[in-house]
Amino acid sequence: MTGFSRLLPPRARLRPAAAALLMAALPGTARPGTASAAVPPDWQRVRAFQGVLDAAARVLDGRPVDAVERLDPGRYRVRAGPCTVTVRVVPRPRAEPGPQNFDALPDRPDCP
Repeated sequence: MTGFSRLLPPRARLRPAAAALLMAALPGTARPGTASAAVPPDWQRVRAFQGVLDAAARVLDGRPVDAVERLDPGRYRVRAGPCTVTVRVVPRPRAEPGPQNFDALPDRPDCP
């Protein structure tokens, strides 16, 4: 026996065919091929923030970022000391299901 089935009493163990039938009957259970499904919106936003920070860091010449403000779904304002930069998030077309890929395009920094 392998995995968690060792921890179950003998009567609680399912045969492989019964386990497959149970997984097919229950919505939302893990099935082969669902690993590349779209990520939840909160995780997608984290990916967007990471892309925005990376893009802003490239144009802010090593200044530490103080704040990121979401202006609208595709635009963010990044503040680093007296400098600000607007970063646009442009989604790329999807060829198959999975996380939304995008390009984070920074404008020129506005530094006084």
